[in-house]
Amino acid sequence: MENAAARPVVASRHNLLLQLPLAAPLSPSNAQAVQEAVERTTDELAVFVVLADMATASQVSCGWTQMQRRIAELYAVASAAAATSGNADLDVDVVPLDFCAYSVDDMAPYRANTTLLASSTDLPRWWPAEMHNNAAPICLGAASHSSRVSQSPRTPVPWTSYAHVTVGGTFDHLHVGHKMLLTATALAATKRVVCGISADALLENKQYKELIEPFRTRELNVLLFLRRIRKDIIIELVPIVDRYGPTITDATIAALVVSQETLPGSDALNVRRAELGMPPMQILPIDLISEPLGEAAANSHEPARLKVSSSAIRAALAQRHQFSNNGGH
Repeated sequence: MENAAARPVVASRHNLLLQLPLAAPLSPSNAQAVQEAVERTTDELAVFVVLADMATASQVSCGWTQMQRRIAELYAVASAAAATSGNADLDVDVVPLDFCAYSVDDMAPYRANTTLLASSTDLPRWWPAEMHNNAAPICLGAASHSSRVSQSPRTPVPWTSYAHVTVGGTFDHLHVGHKMLLTATALAATKRVVCGISADALLENKQYKELIEPFRTRELNVLLFLRRIRKDIIIELVPIVDRYGPTITDATIAALVVSQETLPGSDALNVRRAELGMPPMQILPIDLISEPLGEAAANSHEPARLKVSSSAIRAALAQRHQFSNNGGH
């Protein structure tokens, strides 16, 4: 008879902490750890990342690109594993602990059902002492008063950053592509992120517009995700009612994060800013996320790519609704 005690515990929420080199592709062992965490989770998986080579990060070339690739690889493996396990709706967040400025108290929601795959010497200085345990899974109680500390100092990013950074989008049914875009924006800013979100009136011609989430829902999802990625910056959310958004009303914005798909139109924003006497913004493109990727993420030196779009999600929802309305036939 199979030993029931040896079976992995399946939980609605699970947390995984990985030690991940910034300069090297995702290893097979880390990819397997992500896959196993996905298989043990039904609703929400948080993948916390500690960079093993931060001590030499200043010597790592193309740090901006390398960080995007590592995060994309984790999302790619998690998405592929979720699809394979029949749980494509699993919500996965990748959180780079070196930069998020979490405190001990911020870790309180994650002290249960956490798998820790990093040594205590590699963890941030503020990591709760009662979580210094390599057993998996870790089930921990509340922190003692003596271990509580104020907000942790954030590790300086090994790439050029800007005080005020903006990004824009519809952010409907927040998916991996959105999360990559928002993560890159949060990691590019030192003081404030201004996130423009398409107002409902701009979405009248979208496919399956009846399935587009209300503005307030999209706004809340963006806020919660950005706050999970960074605790130490101001987050300002504004509705977009035209093609320019806050880029032509806020002269303090120094950088704009864009996807490769929207990169061609970004020059027009700086042209308009020049016409208004504003300084140009630095354009920060992220890697295009357009193709499916499975186990190759563990062995490839190429950027991880995923096929994601809000329109595809709405199309899938429409099919589900039709299937349900037809009595499942």
